[in-house]
Amino acid sequence: MSTFVHLAASSRLPLTEIGPLRQQLVAFCKASQIRGTILLNEAGISLQVAGPPGKMSLFLALLREVPGLAGLELRRQTLRHQPFHRTAVRITPGFIALADPEFGPETEQELLRRCLACHAPLAEPAGEAAGAVPDANSPCPRCGRTAAEQMSASIRRRHELIERAVTPLPGRQPFDNYKPITIPAVCEGATLLAALCHLVQHLPVAEWEQECALGRLQTEEHQPLPATHRVHAGEHYLHKFPQMLEPDVNGRVEILHEDEALAVVNKPAPLPIHAGGRFFRNTLQHILNAAYHPESPRPAHRLDANTTGLVLVTRSRLFAGRLQPQFARGQVGKTYLVRVQGHPAEEEFECDAPISAEPGELGSRRVDREAGLPSQTQFRVCRREADGTALLEARPLTGRTHQIRVHLWHLGFPVRGDTVYLPGQRVGRQQAMRLDDPPLCLHAWRIRCAHPLTGDPAEFTAPPPDWAATAEGRAATE
Repeated sequence: MSTFVHLAASSRLPLTEIGPLRQQLVAFCKASQIRGTILLNEAGISLQVAGPPGKMSLFLALLREVPGLAGLELRRQTLRHQPFHRTAVRITPGFIALADPEFGPETEQELLRRCLACHAPLAEPAGEAAGAVPDANSPCPRCGRTAAEQMSASIRRRHELIERAVTPLPGRQPFDNYKPITIPAVCEGATLLAALCHLVQHLPVAEWEQECALGRLQTEEHQPLPATHRVHAGEHYLHKFPQMLEPDVNGRVEILHEDEALAVVNKPAPLPIHAGGRFFRNTLQHILNAAYHPESPRPAHRLDANTTGLVLVTRSRLFAGRLQPQFARGQVGKTYLVRVQGHPAEEEFECDAPISAEPGELGSRRVDREAGLPSQTQFRVCRREADGTALLEARPLTGRTHQIRVHLWHLGFPVRGDTVYLPGQRVGRQQAMRLDDPPLCLHAWRIRCAHPLTGDPAEFTAPPPDWAATAEGRAATE
């Protein structure tokens, strides 16, 4: 029968560089199948963890090597089962004692039944509710705040950090940016120039020759390379973009909900989620990295830069592994608000036209009935406006690029403010929107999923934007 070693400790020992220490402990615990909770603070450490005996010996040796923890006193016991179901390593605002040494290991539900702010045990529910996690109105016996109050305070602090991160916008300060380049197998033995022309076919040869002549194609050690340099499959190089200035974006990122596993973001526009094209720092990912440091927040799905609304962001790799597969399996319910040009004849309708897998002009997609990917979107009319537009709800049942916009464009109802999918089946010349452009009237309004921490159903809603928030529009969407 398998055995597990359980270690518990709560000691006030001064710690330094707790950000890197947290990252080291997270990586070690996940690689070694060690589960439980570790709380770090400059004033000390508290932990309750369990894992295989050999791995726990290595874990103990790792702790002893941390400056300040050589004298850490731990309580040890051997168990016949793993008492924990997850790994959580958190940096807390103050020293917190996880458990009294007289108690045994806490279960996951017991750890969840702790104050989100100070981790003090919350009152045990009585009667039929015994064993349940307290709701948002349960006050903490130590700090006196409910979970809702704690989350509100945390979100206020997060908004302060976001404001600091976008003032000024990070991409408006000149910087040297390096874009990675990986040589594919088909370019084995080719010149660097030939490989570059294969990888980025829309740029002329003369432009790549000039980039090489300027010394902007470099090794990972930043050594310039000539265009005639021979490359090999799997090698990595850098393309230097000197003193970059990125286009301005809307940095007013709003956190709607935050817990240990998940942050729910109301993304403004224009703002890309990830780096790409002309954007490297003026992105949602870069802003969240600054606001959640030293954590590594991970958006679980994508929204176009010009689309506003909900983005679910997991706060660790563990929770990303629980949420992202739900999107891949089509288990996440998404509802958008969209204003279109024209009045659909029916109150409810849908489109199942397949959408092209490969991008066309300006990265656009089209309906492709021969080789397109299966796609399905359901629509409901909320209101028909006197100006010839209509407010719709859109529910994409598949997740193709630009799916809602392409389906409405195909049906003859292009999205208002769309600079790519224009009336008359025309493709526009502008993909990236500017701050002063009219908005793309597409908003990720509501999302439903299984919460990555508890597995319980969860639903989140983002406030409708101005173009959807008329008095009639609010009544239609409430």
